Amino acid sequence: MSLDIDFVRRQFGQLDDDPQFVFASNAGGSYVCNQVNNLVEHYNRHTRVQPYSNFPSSAEAGDAMNRARQGWADALNIGLSELTIGPSTSMNTYVMSQAIGDLWKADDEIIVTNQDHEANSGTWRRKAIEKGMTMRQWEVDPETGLLDVEQLIPLLNEKTRWVFFPHCSNIVGTANPVANIVSQIKDNSSARVFVDAVAYAPHHICDLKAMDVDGYAFSLYKVFGPHQGLMYINAAIYADLTSQAHYFLTGDPAKDFNPAGPQHAQVAACAGVLDYFDALHAHHFDNKGVAPAQKMTDIHGLILQHENQLATPLLDFLDQHPDVRLVGKTTTDDNDRAPTIAFKPLKQSSQSLASKLQTSGIGTEYGNFYAHRLISDLGLDPEDGVVRLSLLHYNRVEDVEKILRELDRALD
Repeated sequence: MSLDIDFVRRQFGQLDDDPQFVFASNAGGSYVCNQVNNLVEHYNRHTRVQPYSNFPSSAEAGDAMNRARQGWADALNIGLSELTIGPSTSMNTYVMSQAIGDLWKADDEIIVTNQDHEANSGTWRRKAIEKGMTMRQWEVDPETGLLDVEQLIPLLNEKTRWVFFPHCSNIVGTANPVANIVSQIKDNSSARVFVDAVAYAPHHICDLKAMDVDGYAFSLYKVFGPHQGLMYINAAIYADLTSQAHYFLTGDPAKDFNPAGPQHAQVAACAGVLDYFDALHAHHFDNKGVAPAQKMTDIHGLILQHENQLATPLLDFLDQHPDVRLVGKTTTDDNDRAPTIAFKPLKQSSQSLASKLQTSGIGTEYGNFYAHRLISDLGLDPEDGVVRLSLLHYNRVEDVEKILRELDRALD
């Protein structure tokens, strides 16, 4: 079975704005599916009141928020009390650095990587420095940008409290084998594990219990939804965390790690992403009696096949071009290469090349994409950075063909 791309594209009204334009900056923020836009509009038109009172519009508002929260807990295979919906992943990780780091001591240690977006690196580093702790860095290969779990094991010891790493780099584009890494960490230490999935979730919504992570976060505005961040924190470790809520709200799982409080309409609209996934699943499979987490697995198979088809010709072209340095894996053979493709033009600036592509109707960008440490450690200028082409499953083969034509012209 293959993905019905025409059905997919009908779910995203913004794709109709300019049919000739190729949007290739999805890693910075995806288009929003129609189901989300419909929920936002309905909430603001009919239920824009303080939720959870007994009068009709307030009760409906609360029900809409509850539907989103329970739906995402089910899709991620986690308990409702383990889900936090906050303003963004950057804000969620900052709040968690206070909740987690409050109990750290000077002789504790953490492990971070230089592959991360700064949201899953800087916040933990600052807290470790504040506490006078030892911080160890799991280094990427300076040529490929990839992480090797064999390089991680020697960094672990009895003092390691947490390990922080990305599910997928927003530059390297290759998924790290989270379940295997977590297993290795827990076999060799008592450390907890927090994973940033911002660059991976647009391609696959995972079963979090199956991966045995202690914390996991991603941003829904990169997964066809509103500007919200979803975060899982394993309830088994709540006793080791400090609530960040107002003192009289401490102990409420929905508020402990979201001191700003919920953005009501945006939270309710999070359910629209699941409505889209339900429609996508129903169009391709028999929906009856299928658990939400299984739907995500089924959909992933379709998306993976299509996204591999998009990424392969781009990777082939860039890998073989003499005037380009491609970052990350050069093929999709291992089924772990997202169509988030970063490269450095060798005979012109990244800014210059990105500008040429933009002028020709390719929506791409250049820079360090908040992975400043990674770009620097790859030996590249973090200000000019790389050109990044990031596609999602609503992109077409025709989009890739246009990108290749314009790339060939712009690199000549």
